[in-house]
Amino acid sequence: MRAFAMNLSSGKCRLYPRITVIAILLAAGLSLMGISPAVKGAPMPGMNMLAPVWIDAMDGFELRPPLNCEVLQPKFTPPPPQKNGAIPVMPGTLVTFVNNSLRWGIIVHLSELEKDVPLKTLLDQTVAEAQHNYPKVKVLARKMIINSGKPAGILILQLTTASNNKPVMRQQLIVRAAPKLYYLLTFFSPANQADGARACFLAMTHYFHLLNLKALQQQRAAAVSAGRIWLKNISARDLAHKAIHPHLYQIQAGGRDIGYVLLSCYTGTEDGYTGVFSSTNARTFLPNGTVIFSKVSSFWAYGQQSKTPGPATHYTTWDKAVETLVPINNPQQVKLRQERIIINPKTNKPTLVHIKIPYPNMQIHWVRETGDEQSAYVPALDKHGNPTDMLVHHRWMTVYMQRRHVVPGQPNKPTHYELPSYMPAYLPLTLKYFWPRLVNLSKPSAMGFVTFNSSTRRLGLRLLTVHGTQRITVNGRKITAYHLTEQLDPGISNLWVNSKGVLIKYESSDGSVWTPTTAAAMTQKWKAALAALKQ
Repeated sequence: MRAFAMNLSSGKCRLYPRITVIAILLAAGLSLMGISPAVKGAPMPGMNMLAPVWIDAMDGFELRPPLNCEVLQPKFTPPPPQKNGAIPVMPGTLVTFVNNSLRWGIIVHLSELEKDVPLKTLLDQTVAEAQHNYPKVKVLARKMIINSGKPAGILILQLTTASNNKPVMRQQLIVRAAPKLYYLLTFFSPANQADGARACFLAMTHYFHLLNLKALQQQRAAAVSAGRIWLKNISARDLAHKAIHPHLYQIQAGGRDIGYVLLSCYTGTEDGYTGVFSSTNARTFLPNGTVIFSKVSSFWAYGQQSKTPGPATHYTTWDKAVETLVPINNPQQVKLRQERIIINPKTNKPTLVHIKIPYPNMQIHWVRETGDEQSAYVPALDKHGNPTDMLVHHRWMTVYMQRRHVVPGQPNKPTHYELPSYMPAYLPLTLKYFWPRLVNLSKPSAMGFVTFNSSTRRLGLRLLTVHGTQRITVNGRKITAYHLTEQLDPGISNLWVNSKGVLIKYESSDGSVWTPTTAAAMTQKWKAALAALKQ
């Protein structure tokens, strides 16, 4: 999406050429709203229906987006470092959130103007530009506020576009971070959802904050240095010697049981290399009848290979396969699954494409520009080959890493990320749940690594922190455990382990909680749901 926005910004404006970001966001927001038709009766998020905090420490802000949003982020392009080694914040679209059912689009954009503009003048120009480009414009709200200790403005407009002749509400929070530098939070929604959308926007402005980039960069630089030293002194063989056995955990979300996950670690071979595998196998049973099967597998090669020439210490792989069974509650849901945005990799131009769903026994398969592989929803068949009232959706993603290159996607259509020398060391994803086995738990520490973030589909900085001992409750029992955190923007996960580094409780950044359980307990708890899947 960053490239999409920057291409549109090539147009000129009379006063300040780069101020056209306002028009860019409007055009982009309206295109996002056209992704799918609105669902009648869709719930309206309000003050208490925001997702967990989204932290973008690289771009210097945090916020809480609405629930149930798809996240779109620009491709990762490492910017050149400054003289002090810091990575500067780059102007452009930083992140986009889309709620397909409500036809909402939320864009966070960083705009750098050619000359400093007073905030009041910027608001005046924004209104004037909208009135110039659209025939029907109403100013619903306009006021000056303080956000993150900085001057800010809120501007809410209703516009009618020529493309669909329907009123659209555009809500904006504009924060003057520094002379010539503005953060824009822009919220697009159909005008007939004004009450719910305005309540949600006001809640978002309360949680939108700019971060202290200088302090964050200093902390992260120290963590990156510590991470390089730690990783240099450990190996895949060290992990293999820890005699790790499979562990089963029950999963809860919002206090409700939703499934279970099995963590495993074992030795094996991959692409001619010998090393260590780790895997997670999970089943999730959602209240709406959706059942998700997922498997994530990671590999980390040994540093010394007996037959394979060349250094293999940096060779790792990571792949994810997900199968989702979705109940067909209404025909509209089936229709939503047929529309996809396809991005031309040469022009970065997005196009809305209607994909026909084969019936009853075929699949449509495609690869997004990020290397993420997906297939269309198709009806599930029973044992007699007849369509059921469930839809099946598969999703795959594969990441290869060798030396200083990360390659998401399949080898026949890779997307290469080259890691410059100033980037942090790459953390083998085999260590996602097992790094506490190799770290010193007796004293606080922080380490930083570059890694591939599957939720945002780009590289991110993973911070691993050891905090010390803490009293916690696990399955009704009070125990003392070591508390650790794992931060991968935009979320923070909490881990508690025993003295050997074995995971005994996990609070994921998505709000789910893992606690130890047994196969017998899970078989009994999910007996009916498992039996239904075999029909």
